[in-house]
Amino acid sequence: MRVIPVPCRSDNYEYIIVDEKTGTTAVVDPYDPPKLQAAAEKEGIKLGQYLLTTHGHHDHAGGNDKTAEAYPGIKVYAGGEGVPAVTDVLKHGDKFKVGELDVTAVYTPCHTRDHICYYVEDKAKDERAVFTGDTLFISGCGRFFEGEPHEMHAALNEKLAALPDDTKVFCGHEYTNVAFSQKVDPENAAIQKLVKFCEENDVTTGKFTIGDEKQHNVFMRTTSPAVQKATGTSDAIKAMGVLREMKASLDQACSRREGAFELRSEPRLTRFRCAQNKG
Repeated sequence: MRVIPVPCRSDNYEYIIVDEKTGTTAVVDPYDPPKLQAAAEKEGIKLGQYLLTTHGHHDHAGGNDKTAEAYPGIKVYAGGEGVPAVTDVLKHGDKFKVGELDVTAVYTPCHTRDHICYYVEDKAKDERAVFTGDTLFISGCGRFFEGEPHEMHAALNEKLAALPDDTKVFCGHEYTNVAFSQKVDPENAAIQKLVKFCEENDVTTGKFTIGDEKQHNVFMRTTSPAVQKATGTSDAIKAMGVLREMKASLDQACSRREGAFELRSEPRLTRFRCAQNKG
């Protein structure tokens, strides 16, 4: 399995998944179809078989219609009927193939009601990846626009956490909540390691695994003493809600102090000073 991240907008990712054995491809969240096509041509691969949509927000599904028009007959997978151009609505646990890659739908409602993560296995190469849209970010998670803390807890700490630890994480945005994670759990060695990585690298998507997230993502550590101390509760679901409120307060404070547009144009500022995460 080969994964080609294609940056778009200020901090989004769309992806091309390639089954190297058969040449079959799938695109994930094609917001900017021309960029995807240019990337495919550069890599010498063909698109047009499968489209995987994590959720219906415009910055993820906004290119679905144009992609479907460009590739008649393309299969468009999503978690709800309201997603543009959808041909196949998925439920939790539904499976399908992209060439010889095995894909499993992981239903993760909270950011939106229709949110699906895609777990992809290349059994021939013993490789795994998960495309998490706006549910899971590196050391963070998306806002609860259409859900409650118990749903994000289930999404992160029951469903995604159950995937093999060596599953690579490919997020919908280049968001990394280092500043917030440090504030919540300042003594965590895994978070300090992530800080060092972000100081030296601009890209985090695909560089970390589910196992890593269990160590440096405070939203996946709601049963840890440090997170429970920071949130003032030993209840994991309540801790999830408190963390989200703390994160929102930090975002608001940073917006007032720095200016949201300035922050969005400076990725490293978002990592080390305010770590805004609009999802």
